[in-house]
Amino acid sequence: MQLKVDRSAGAEWAQLIERFDGNIYHSQEWVETWRSDYAEPLYFRGLDEQGRCIGIALANERHSSRPVIGRFLRRLDFETFPAVQANDPDLARTMMGRMVEFARAGGYRGLTLQSHYSAVPLSNLDHLGLVATQRIEFIVDLTRSEEERWKQLSTHHQRKIKKASKHGLVFEETSSVEAMQELRRLQIGSRDRRVERGEYFGLQAEAYYEQMGRRYFERNLGRLFLMRYEGRPVSAAFVSMYAGRALYVLGGSEPKGFELDAPALLFWKVLSRCVELGCREFNFGGVPAS
Repeated sequence: MQLKVDRSAGAEWAQLIERFDGNIYHSQEWVETWRSDYAEPLYFRGLDEQGRCIGIALANERHSSRPVIGRFLRRLDFETFPAVQANDPDLARTMMGRMVEFARAGGYRGLTLQSHYSAVPLSNLDHLGLVATQRIEFIVDLTRSEEERWKQLSTHHQRKIKKASKHGLVFEETSSVEAMQELRRLQIGSRDRRVERGEYFGLQAEAYYEQMGRRYFERNLGRLFLMRYEGRPVSAAFVSMYAGRALYVLGGSEPKGFELDAPALLFWKVLSRCVELGCREFNFGGVPAS
């Protein structure tokens, strides 16, 4: 396999994503949610002996903001594995090897390969010099009926949803940048709850939430869902959407929200809304296997 690397996607990139069952993290739209003076996209194509494209990957080339030397302090971050012909694991592994070789030859100081939403299960990557960390993703099949989805829930979560339904909670969908600050406030509540349990919870600055919301909303890539109690948001979930797939990105709840089991009802409502919006699956995101 030969590797072709460009700083622009080219007219056929969207068709390649569809052909190889790619996801939002291969898309040009997603690039525009993070592109900056210190973060630029690199588009990778894997070519066979006849020069035909058989796989694609998208990297975020990051570099330091330090004057002069910053341009030499670069790293490559891939949010998802390559999307390849027939979801062939061997082909994906070969392409990843070429990507590692590219990073080494280019003098990059680091490389990260995430597996978000990847359709290709991979193992045995030690020979590439990569340190693997296992993670698990939870995906709900939205093509199933609501009754089938309900039966798949544990009795514990069914009770939570029924209890929350009795508290007069109001479900709301918004694409308001201002509402992103409510999300941050609710994330603070979730952070405090997890810190009390001895867990780590990172929190971004206020400007980050506004910028992320604006960039996702402008490109119709995401929506913010709220659960209100007596007019006040008590639970929130920010969800990205692309090509029939929904992905939980960020969320949070304040103590009153947890008391009312608002998060359980919120996500139950979100699943139904995603069905209405034409989504085939909902990804709750990944967690470490440990």
